[in-house]
Amino acid sequence: MSKRSRAAHSRNSVRWYLLIAALLLFFFFSNDFGLIDIQKTALVMAVGIDRDEEGFVVTAQIAVPQSSAQGKEAQAVQLESRGETVGDALEQINVKTGWYPKLVFCNLIVLGEEAVRRNVFDALDFFLRDEYMSDGCLVAACEGSAGDLLDTATPIDPISSVAAQKVLSRHASKVGTVASVTLREFAIGYFSASRSGWLPVLKAESLQESSGGNGGNGSGEEQGQGSDQGQNQEQNAGAFTPTAAAGEESGSGSGSGKSGSGGGGTEQTFSAAQTLLFSEGVGRGILTPEETFAFCIANGGLRLATYTTESDGAAYTLNIKKSRASVKFRVDKNGVPRLVIRVKASAGLESTAFSQTVPEISDTHPLPEEVLTDAENALSAQILEVFEKSRANGCDLFEVTEKLRKFENDYYSAYRDDILGRVLPQVEVKISALR
Repeated sequence: MSKRSRAAHSRNSVRWYLLIAALLLFFFFSNDFGLIDIQKTALVMAVGIDRDEEGFVVTAQIAVPQSSAQGKEAQAVQLESRGETVGDALEQINVKTGWYPKLVFCNLIVLGEEAVRRNVFDALDFFLRDEYMSDGCLVAACEGSAGDLLDTATPIDPISSVAAQKVLSRHASKVGTVASVTLREFAIGYFSASRSGWLPVLKAESLQESSGGNGGNGSGEEQGQGSDQGQNQEQNAGAFTPTAAAGEESGSGSGSGKSGSGGGGTEQTFSAAQTLLFSEGVGRGILTPEETFAFCIANGGLRLATYTTESDGAAYTLNIKKSRASVKFRVDKNGVPRLVIRVKASAGLESTAFSQTVPEISDTHPLPEEVLTDAENALSAQILEVFEKSRANGCDLFEVTEKLRKFENDYYSAYRDDILGRVLPQVEVKISALR
């Protein structure tokens, strides 16, 4: 090949490369690849799911971008839509507003009271299939309407879902105040042999209500839900009632559009100290804040958690620096299935409720052994209560059936139908004093 031929071939190759690059850029920036104009995209930060006789009522909390030059706080709007499925309801947002909802930034799903009374995976199936949805999204239940809960005004953050995520964070789970769970974790429990799981119960309560103590033994959390739980349940309970008819307000699927993060009224804060037990995707019993703490320490390690116990008529608040837990299942030589829950923790004294002398205060001696023993016994009893409550509600909270399938497969076919009723639980808690 001559130099002229090679040069012509090189020019033709460059032209072809440029043409291919131009075509790729054209398709990339077109909607043929599924890309949506940012001005037509609704960035969904949280989703509330309710149910009624007609189907699903979906509340999408959508971020409203703000220019940094404006100096304004972040804002969000809420759009309510209806549909026979969750996907259909979200599609109605696009139909009525022209906004295409994207779930790439969705970090919270709240299931309303009526939704948890049926199989919640009728609602969650959509999110498990969506290509943009993160399986690390937090999931919670609530009393009453999920849409109303997301419409709560809170001083913690201008956007209510962001404030709720702080309460449901992994930090809260590590200190034992909340048994948080992600979409992936909840799905794993549902599709396992145990067919069970749990969700934190997200509540809105006034700042005055949340300033009390936690009432007796428990996690020592700062929000103080213990003495006010009954009152809050009465306030938030009740079936969901649709709030708007089609075509009213903003033009979403149901016509309901709410500005800001809250509906006006007294500012409130969130709590999630209670835990809802699930079996076959349906909500069953509820763990108290104290039982939630016991479940958290039995389910995984805690760090910097507080626990209040009584010893010799006096209250002691322990600071649990670190804990480890193991849950093991076995069938003994007599064919008796056993579940052994072991917890090891190290703790120091954070405060006491009795008067001390100056020498006692200045003395750096470790915690009295009787205090540690009383704390161990109290925690053991609470963990056992958690197991028995979950068993009474048909919830395999500690995955006994799944452990039977994995580690004792010879007994699986014979025991699986009644393993939860036959298993003998054993709880061992050991707390060491920090020195």
